[in-house]
Amino acid sequence: MKENNLALVSKNDLSKVEESALNAKQLDFLLTRTPKQYVKQRPAKGGGTWSYVSGGYVKKVLNLMFGFKWNFEIMDEMLLDTEVVVKGKLTVETPTGIIVKMQYGNKDRIKRRDGGYLSTGNDMKAACTDCLKKCAAELGIAADIYNAEEFKEVKIAEAQPNYENLLGE
Repeated sequence: MKENNLALVSKNDLSKVEESALNAKQLDFLLTRTPKQYVKQRPAKGGGTWSYVSGGYVKKVLNLMFGFKWNFEIMDEMLLDTEVVVKGKLTVETPTGIIVKMQYGNKDRIKRRDGGYLSTGNDMKAACTDCLKKCAAELGIAADIYNAEEFKEVKIAEAQPNYENLLGE
């Protein structure tokens, strides 16, 4: 994965709207890389590896960012022959309003040797966790993992002094 150069922005550049739904601390967190200790690897279908974060990490981040003022609900589920697919909705509460993100998650079903399925309940839970992670990624959580090609880490700079004004120029 190619490392991006760090971009530097001021707090004033964070939002182009007068009242952002997210405060500067929340935006600062979303604009930086996921701490390495939370990034895991697994084999990818077709070879190679995928990076991911756990559902526990995503829940922890949501709790810290939104003070436990978030909700996740399954809107629809499909139990197919080879996979479980769910559609979910993540709702977070901010001081200026509500943010809603919807996405799909899935999990391949695991078959037993006799042709039955090992645990449909576990497959459903895994699809729900996948869906929550995808909804959270729509907010920008773990954006460096789930949108690696377009992610650019940003550092929020304190207001830079205007040296021309200080010098009387």
